[in-house]
Amino acid sequence: MKTTVKKRAKARKSAPRKPVRTARKSAKTSNAAVIIRQMGNDWAQHWNAGILDKVVAAYAADAVYLPPHHEAIHGRDAIREYLRGPLSHGVSDLAFDLTYIKKGGNVAWDVGTCRMNVPLNDGTKKEDHGKYLTVWKCVDTKWLIAADAWSSDLPASP
Repeated sequence: MKTTVKKRAKARKSAPRKPVRTARKSAKTSNAAVIIRQMGNDWAQHWNAGILDKVVAAYAADAVYLPPHHEAIHGRDAIREYLRGPLSHGVSDLAFDLTYIKKGGNVAWDVGTCRMNVPLNDGTKKEDHGKYLTVWKCVDTKWLIAADAWSSDLPASP
């Protein structure tokens, strides 16, 4: 029996060792905060430039959009159709101020404030400002918006 134990120990020492694999996160996953911050900036830039397809490309196919005073909008295509309205109405000068980003596994969320100019019926514009919460999910190493909600801090119009 001692011989068998010695032979196994010797076999283990002489057998080629497999390289130890460490779990390395992809650059996109490990830099989630940087990517999400940039995607938020890009979202606002694309909106302000009127490039709706690039705005909507940030959403997962099964995303949900939760605008104020409106029912939930489900799916990237429905979100595109909904966003055509405010974009064609002239909502402009959109800007986000990120407060923080948190991440857990393949999910992240960012919270912040937003501001934009909204056209009024008399041809003038008023600044609207509020807050937002965006939930992101990592799909095939790409961060996409899974849920997007925002609300105005201004009192509701009569």
